Amino acid sequence: MLQYVQPGLRLASQAAIAAGATLAAVTLGAGAVIAQAPPEPPARFVGTVTLNGQPAPAGTPVEARVGSASCGVTAVFVQGGQSRYTIDVPGAASQPGCGTPDAAVTFLVGGVPAAQSGSWRNYELNQLDLTAVSATPTVQPPATPTPRPPSAGSGQPLDGGVSGLWLASAALLASLAFVGMGWAAARR
Repeated sequence: MLQYVQPGLRLASQAAIAAGATLAAVTLGAGAVIAQAPPEPPARFVGTVTLNGQPAPAGTPVEARVGSASCGVTAVFVQGGQSRYTIDVPGAASQPGCGTPDAAVTFLVGGVPAAQSGSWRNYELNQLDLTAVSATPTVQPPATPTPRPPSAGSGQPLDGGVSGLWLASAALLASLAFVGMGWAAARR
């Protein structure tokens, strides 16, 4: 059955319904946000970096790993004359296979395993100085060549210098020149 509603009253009831719907949407939306947990913060590791006993060059990659999972890569930077790194290692909720409380975090410096490892703790700053030493291949010293014995009577020096035969020939020619000059002077 149709009822007659005054025009002003109808507008007011529509506004009340819209306001109620808006209030319900905001209330239900806020409830959904409150029910969600905040994202898990990463564990931050900082420190100095040495590679093969020297400060690591700027730009050298530093990789953090949890087990076999790569959980972050950063580059060495120089600050205050020291080679340093800063890396955030995400939690397993953000990146599968990565940080869980007290999980072992290992590091590679320029692809070389660091001697130090840390524990994944996202509630504190993890100060960890890294030292990596690459395996040095065993280098064989170059073979020393065996000297050749001089060959007798060749007249050639072994070191490529002037031989005694050439010196004797030069002295003979110089003597002949002086004798010739004396003979020419006596004929005048």
